[in-house]
Amino acid sequence: MSKWWENYDWRFIQTNLREIDMKDISAKRYVADLKSFHATVAMINTSGIVASYPTKLPYHYQSPYLTGDSLQEIITECHKEGIKVMARTDFSKVRRPIYEEHPDWAFVDVNGNIVDYQGDVHVCINGDYQQVYALEIIRETLEELDVDGIFFNMGGYVTRDYSSVYHGICQCKNCRRKFREMYQLPLPKEADRNDPVYKKYLMFQKKTTREYNEKVCRFIKSLKPDILINHDVFTESSGFIRQESNTALDRPLPHWQYSGSENTKWVRGSYPTYISSNTTVDFIDYPARHSAVSPYQQELRLYQNLANGGSVDYYLIGRLDNHPDRSGYEGIRRVFAFHEKNEEYYRDLHAECDTVILTGDHWGGHGAGDMSEFFGLYRVLTETHQLFDVMLLSRVKEVGLKKYRNVILPDLEFIDDETTGILDEFVAQGNNLLATGRTSFGNEWLDGREKPVLNCLGIVSEGISRNVRGAYFVLDDKTVFRHFRDCDLISIDGEYVYCDYEEAVEKQLHLLPPQPFGPPERCYPKIPSVNRPAVAVNRYGKGHAVHIPWFAGRYFHHRGYSNPFLFLTDVFENLLGLKPIEGNIPATVEATLLKGKDGSFHIFHLINNNGHYGNSFFEPSPIMGITCRIPMAAAPDSVASLVDCSIPEFSWEDGYLTVSVEKLDRFEALLIR
Repeated sequence: MSKWWENYDWRFIQTNLREIDMKDISAKRYVADLKSFHATVAMINTSGIVASYPTKLPYHYQSPYLTGDSLQEIITECHKEGIKVMARTDFSKVRRPIYEEHPDWAFVDVNGNIVDYQGDVHVCINGDYQQVYALEIIRETLEELDVDGIFFNMGGYVTRDYSSVYHGICQCKNCRRKFREMYQLPLPKEADRNDPVYKKYLMFQKKTTREYNEKVCRFIKSLKPDILINHDVFTESSGFIRQESNTALDRPLPHWQYSGSENTKWVRGSYPTYISSNTTVDFIDYPARHSAVSPYQQELRLYQNLANGGSVDYYLIGRLDNHPDRSGYEGIRRVFAFHEKNEEYYRDLHAECDTVILTGDHWGGHGAGDMSEFFGLYRVLTETHQLFDVMLLSRVKEVGLKKYRNVILPDLEFIDDETTGILDEFVAQGNNLLATGRTSFGNEWLDGREKPVLNCLGIVSEGISRNVRGAYFVLDDKTVFRHFRDCDLISIDGEYVYCDYEEAVEKQLHLLPPQPFGPPERCYPKIPSVNRPAVAVNRYGKGHAVHIPWFAGRYFHHRGYSNPFLFLTDVFENLLGLKPIEGNIPATVEATLLKGKDGSFHIFHLINNNGHYGNSFFEPSPIMGITCRIPMAAAPDSVASLVDCSIPEFSWEDGYLTVSVEKLDRFEALLIR
């Protein structure tokens, strides 16, 4: 069976075609525009909500605007120019007349209402439209159109409409029946994490979604074995996973400025044989689909993709030739052209590192619950120039931890026993682990435990969490906390987790409980410090486990203060033993080191993030005279810039490569042979 995508030079453009775009579309013009961007893969709307080709199926709504060149003509023209075509499908909605013939297909809210968004009615994943009829649409799509791959938009349980109105838990008869069959319980009516039935519903969602996705993937492969399916982890050991770097008008600040990097890192770390195709979304948000975000933000996302072993991907509404806001085109073309020029080096790269930060399952930088602890730890690792991977917690059992010496768990409360056993064994074998907050205090069913199941932490009782705004840690020993030379207290905010530790656990610093902070005349400590640590270190087997019983990452991500940043820097370097890339690299410059598949070369990347200022992304200012000291086992034969072909000064000594970058504009990529 052919897998055309393996070793394929992947430069992806999604033109999310509107109905009216088919009215006068020209196949030759469409392909010429793709070629002007150096694209090698195009994604085109084919089926689902709208059939963009003449369909024979009675419940597949056909576009009334099919007067331009046909989809098959466009696909044929793409293939002539060596461009692969992905079919974009969306089975989350049907037109109102179709719903009226099949009301049992619809999503139903707790009041018995459907969701009709301007004539498009939401359907349920457990109804026969998605379970049965969608497969017939897929069959027709693959028979009528010579596509190379297929992508599913808005899969699973869709609970919000395009105006972000939340419609709750689906109460349709199919959901009620399947949930009762699985748990002998009625469906919950509200999303309440304290409700044991709702916890079961979350497991129900996860199980039924996985079963449906597996069924669809296996069905497609039975029809066309050599087709590529997005996130097909059921029938292939290789493929592609597509995500988005996007913005939203009501999304809480701060911006996640490392969206491209983080999305790419977790795919490459969790599914190392898959292509990471993280797209830069052109538009601001659904209500502002025809206005683009900053061109510098879009370019930055693509550089972040490349620097972390991913591909380049661009997504816009409409066609390239009729798009009303073309401000991002120049930067997109520049990055795509760079990739084309150096494509031989950007095939199947992997991060050269021995540290991994684990995270819960999420998509596009947004997951269930609060991810700010993870974001904060990620930022500190990046802004102190540590080399690291990201892996989904759910993939630890499949991927393993053999590559790593250090594992970081940012408040990962719910972990199954098998995974915690792997983590304990990882430490016992002589490695290091850092956990924050309530890590492992609950199981995979979202139930609490009497004590954390991660034995390596040395915690004997969970205790309680309390808000400690106004509290501090007393810096009575600065052996570890060397960045606090002129400070005697570390400010904290948010919750503190009151744990009891085994006697042998080493405790660092003391908690000064919340103190009076007003009026100024009475603003001094009145309550003495207590023996509650800022960080606890436990020797376990041949290794060490470090526990931070508060949320320094969250504090830093939300507020940006130096206290939590420097605290975490000292923990990473002086307790966990992480060694950053040294030199005079500013914190606003991201650094990564990737290794070629055959080990014959590395690529060292620098990304200039200094255009990110407040809530905006401006053109980054050039940075002059950067010197980097990079861990490198053997002396290289040569170092050359892939950006401008210059040959920088370099030297190697005692396992470190020292290299100078005279001027960093947006991005640098040094090929090290």
